[in-house]
Amino acid sequence: MPDKLPREFTLSGLREGRSNVTVITGSGIDVESGLPSFRGEKGYYEDKETVYLASVDALNSEPIRQWRWYLKRFVCYHATTPSASHFSLAELEAEIGEKFNGIVTQNISGLHRKAGSQKVFEIHGCIREMINLKTGERRPLPQSWIKSPPDDEELCGWRPHVCFIGESYDDYPLPESVSACSSCDILLVIGTAGVIHTPVWLAEQARLSGAVVVNINPNPGELDNVSEFSFRGTSSDYFRYDI
Repeated sequence: MPDKLPREFTLSGLREGRSNVTVITGSGIDVESGLPSFRGEKGYYEDKETVYLASVDALNSEPIRQWRWYLKRFVCYHATTPSASHFSLAELEAEIGEKFNGIVTQNISGLHRKAGSQKVFEIHGCIREMINLKTGERRPLPQSWIKSPPDDEELCGWRPHVCFIGESYDDYPLPESVSACSSCDILLVIGTAGVIHTPVWLAEQARLSGAVVVNINPNPGELDNVSEFSFRGTSSDYFRYDI
């Protein structure tokens, strides 16, 4: 953690200031709700089978098997409650109104919306929704699936609304995310290792547009190279920093 973070980039400073704020979040913020991260010890992507099941290859080769794996994850996610950090971001949005450009999240948990955030760009989709393969219709996963796994016939014709490994961003809000990052004065990047290049690229777009990038992560990473300030702590450390 740094010895000092300028007040204008603390939670109190953002509330009191006149800056337009955008936030990028990764799995580090969901860890505080008890969900595994994607990288590092016990991360989802440290298991080869998981990497396969989260890929577009599995969608094309074994869609039902992939569906059932995602449904097991959904049952776990369904009961997960947002952390204090999720609620802090929702409260910041409510307080500064139009100066809040939005949250660009890599997370598929849906916890930002569950906490009350309104401007959320889920660039990897949301595990709580599914897409019709023919029409592109998006629909919430049926509540009945939580208690009783559906038959294969019910799953056919649908897929999880999740951006798979190897899939493009065509059906996800990347243009809106670029706009939010390019039009802010301050960009907070919370809990992402930067292994996937997208958040690094979005931070670069913010810097090119004149924004100050603040990277909030307990570990060094690629985001440090495009950040003016690197806060060595978790999201909860950051939101408590100026208390």
